[in-house]
Amino acid sequence: YTQAWEKDKIQVHVMPDTPDILQAKQNKANYSQKLYKLGWEEMIKKGYDLTPEAISVKAAKASRDIASDYKYKEGYRKQQGHHIGFRSLQDDPKMMWSMQVAKMQSEREYKKDFEKWKTKFNMPVDMLGFLLAKKCQELVSDIDYKHMLHRWTCLPDQNDVTQAKRVYDLQSDNLYKSDLQWLRGLGWSPLGSLESEKNKKASEILSEKKYRQHPDTIKFTSIPDAMDIILAKSNAKNRSDV
Repeated sequence: YTQAWEKDKIQVHVMPDTPDILQAKQNKANYSQKLYKLGWEEMIKKGYDLTPEAISVKAAKASRDIASDYKYKEGYRKQQGHHIGFRSLQDDPKMMWSMQVAKMQSEREYKKDFEKWKTKFNMPVDMLGFLLAKKCQELVSDIDYKHMLHRWTCLPDQNDVTQAKRVYDLQSDNLYKSDLQWLRGLGWSPLGSLESEKNKKASEILSEKKYRQHPDTIKFTSIPDAMDIILAKSNAKNRSDV
């Protein structure tokens, strides 16, 4: 069954310039690690020559000098031994400058003038707000409000005095209620009046004793020949065992 396939399998020929074959070759070249590292290996074989004047070398030297502690303290070491000394602190310019900077940064010196003038306040006497406050105080003052203007006397039988007394009597609440003073504490209700009878009837309606009165207390007489009495007697005889 497979004999014919085994013979044909070794006789198959594919053209080398077909698109599939070319694509496979290109993919092999792309995935090849040897071709990927070929340029790097050739550059290693040639070697690497870096001149001292190269930009990268100069940048590295400059960065090293900036970060170098020796270069940082070089100016300080040069100044050592040159300062002989000053007789006072005010003669040293650097110390005076340092003191000035410390005062500028000091919180206490910053608030010194404010603390000095904090409790001092000056206001002119003729200031508009001050005059307005005085005027308001005079208007609100109870003393000036009740100030007596003058004392004067008038005749008791003068026309305006008599008229004022009459007006006071008309407006007086005591005189208005004086007619009712003799009636205060007095109460009277005639027997048999409408209000008295109405109250009696209302008390009888609301009386609990009369509302719950037992039937035995009420006088009642029934008629012996009434239909319901005769019927009750007949029913009693029918149910009686005697």
